[in-house]
Amino acid sequence: MRKTLLSFTVLGVLTSISSSYAETPFKPEHVSVEKEIKPGPNVFVIDQSWSGSSMITVVGADDLKAKGNISTGLISQFTLSSDHKQLYTASVYPKRIVWGDVDAVVQQFDVNNLTFKKEIESSPKMAQSAAYVNSFQLSANDKYAFVQNATPAASVSVIDIASGKSLLEIPTPGCWGIYPSQTDDKFSALCGDGTLASYQVSGSTYQASKSEPIFNTDDDALFITAQRDGDSLMLTSFNGNMYVLDDSGKAVKLKEKFSYTKDIEGGWLPGGYQVIGYNKPNHVMFVAMHPDGKEGSHKDGAKEVWGVDMKTHKVVTRIETKEPISIAVSQTKAPELFTLTDEGEVVKYVFSEGKLVGKEESEVEGLGAFSQMLMVDY
Repeated sequence: MRKTLLSFTVLGVLTSISSSYAETPFKPEHVSVEKEIKPGPNVFVIDQSWSGSSMITVVGADDLKAKGNISTGLISQFTLSSDHKQLYTASVYPKRIVWGDVDAVVQQFDVNNLTFKKEIESSPKMAQSAAYVNSFQLSANDKYAFVQNATPAASVSVIDIASGKSLLEIPTPGCWGIYPSQTDDKFSALCGDGTLASYQVSGSTYQASKSEPIFNTDDDALFITAQRDGDSLMLTSFNGNMYVLDDSGKAVKLKEKFSYTKDIEGGWLPGGYQVIGYNKPNHVMFVAMHPDGKEGSHKDGAKEVWGVDMKTHKVVTRIETKEPISIAVSQTKAPELFTLTDEGEVVKYVFSEGKLVGKEESEVEGLGAFSQMLMVDY
């Protein structure tokens, strides 16, 4: 009897609920896609994942709110065109996932609406490595795309963007990194013997030249990340020395070298992946720094970011950070600095003009599981 009464009770409740829902008209939800991302400056963050396809997330520089994302192949690299309106990626698409042939491609996307525009085949030798700014670059006026290869022998593929053709593969034995000059037809690379090799491209041929020794790979190795101001190419060493190079001629020359850690207590050294970011209006190089540095700590996250005046060679500002591995800075008179941890946390710091006093303004989390590199477009 109890079971019978319970059955009727439950049936009555269900009947009541059904009647209630029947009286409310169903209103379907309409999902749409914005034709364009919201206007304003952007921050681009790549999550290489290493367990699937890479993703580039675009957030607004003003409020760090998501605008959209781009999905690309495995172990992707990315860069922006000179006018920041186009985004290019270099990545691989394995045919059998764990072994066998791969399709290596350069892909072009429109930043304004994050849509795919073009794909160009590259060499399957493309280096499947952590994301670094100088592993994939465009020439000065966006004529060529330069793709880092490794088999493990080093080489660089030169791709003509307009025609969509891969022109040639330039062997760069013992040298790594891509540093385009101020002209379309030349780039340089860091070499293990402390020199820089330069490669002049002419159609489907090239000519190589070497600099005099510039740095010591054992005593003062250089980070691969570089920043540019005209013909000046700027890199920092593991020991906190800034190297300013001139790559306008046939061979790269050293313009100046100075220490920005000298006489500062705490054993501070640069560390991370994208360790420097240059703000040209103030001639200030921002550097990711950690204390108690030692041999092997060159990838440690930053406890502080320093601002180094490239004219006076002095540290003009210091700000505490949350152990980022990469940094990027705006080209505004009042700099806006962005830091990225490998767990996808981006923090924005704003600096006043003049004395460059900085403070944290906003942050966002969850932009990836293996985030390594970020860029800004203003």
